[in-house]
Amino acid sequence: MTDSSREREEKFKDLLIRLAKSPLYKDKLSPYNLDSIGLDRIQTLPLTTKDDLRKAGTFGHLAVEMKEIAQYHESTGTTGEPSASWFTQEDLRIGGKQLKECGVRLIAEDLVLIRFPYALALPAFLMQQAAWQSGAGVVPASGRTLVTPYPRVLNLMKRLRVTVMAGLPREMELLAETARLVGSVSNKDFPALRAICVAGELMSDKRREHIEKLWGVPVYNMYGSTETANIAAMCEYGAMHIVEQDFFVEVLNEDGSGPVTQGERGFAAITTLSHQGSPLLRYFNEDIISVEPSLCACGRLVGKLVHYGRSKDRIVFGETILDALDIHEAVYSLFPAPDAWKVLEQENGLHFLLDSHESGKWPEEYIRSQLSYKLQVPVTIEIIADSMLLDRAALVSYVSSTKPVYIQKLDRSGQSNHTADKE
Repeated sequence: MTDSSREREEKFKDLLIRLAKSPLYKDKLSPYNLDSIGLDRIQTLPLTTKDDLRKAGTFGHLAVEMKEIAQYHESTGTTGEPSASWFTQEDLRIGGKQLKECGVRLIAEDLVLIRFPYALALPAFLMQQAAWQSGAGVVPASGRTLVTPYPRVLNLMKRLRVTVMAGLPREMELLAETARLVGSVSNKDFPALRAICVAGELMSDKRREHIEKLWGVPVYNMYGSTETANIAAMCEYGAMHIVEQDFFVEVLNEDGSGPVTQGERGFAAITTLSHQGSPLLRYFNEDIISVEPSLCACGRLVGKLVHYGRSKDRIVFGETILDALDIHEAVYSLFPAPDAWKVLEQENGLHFLLDSHESGKWPEEYIRSQLSYKLQVPVTIEIIADSMLLDRAALVSYVSSTKPVYIQKLDRSGQSNHTADKE
């Protein structure tokens, strides 16, 4: 056994002890003899589902005394009850260290503008920790607030000579569009900017290339959740590496009954080896991922993870299975890539709403056929010329950012609701 494997086994043993302190796991694990179970037998232990966490309530998987808690976070709760997550000071420190695994390689001379929301969501605080641990300064330009609208963020970036920007991928796109609207060129007028870090949304390779083109700097993606903190970070060569000293990641069949073949898509089950406040065992988070061994040029030997989206966004037409990543790849393969888009699932195919300030370069039949070819399903398209998808007047005004919706599934009546959430 290697030193790394031995350390993970010790962390797993400690985790099992900590789990017994939370009401959820005290009950869930009571039938098991945990003394005889190591990581090689983790699949004999039960999964933890989102429904388990919701039923357990806010305090149900709290595993430390309240005096040890430094921060509380919860998911946005767009469907059902939000999931709670508790962090000690040590959890926050480790969370910052997890983000330092990113290929951006923060240094003391960096000034990091953080565009993640600072309200209840986790990424802003972990990015702040990563910056502070690197000696870098922070500009807390939170999204979803009237205090830092898009024009002000651009002003801060230029005036303060921000070197690294961090936020949701959509915020990077909207900031670039705002720069265009106010007469700036995003990939030329911010010369101090050297890199962008993103998290919190799906990031396909084509989308990353699009954002890199918008800003003229490399983009580094990170994958995690409010419940788990950051699970994987992208290296300088574009591979998403699991932070294996803190997480054990399984890729399971849809029913959770067992692992899929290595490298194939499956459903994630995340065990948090290091988390103290609200640790999780085999958390079946409904994300679709693949994991394969890494022989990366960066020198890391840990697993490479690909995130395909959430199961709720998966669309099935006969034998054709489309995950959100497949749709994102097709959309961002268009030239020019849209400024805003949304896809509506219909009975016999997909209907795309597309908005671009360069839509005159889109031959509609070619765009339709290209999307249909890439996705292997019938496609119709609608070029949006007004503010139905993207309110550009609002971008240059003092309004707060909003959460985008890219994929709208067919509703129970069998009819897709032809609406667009305006940004």
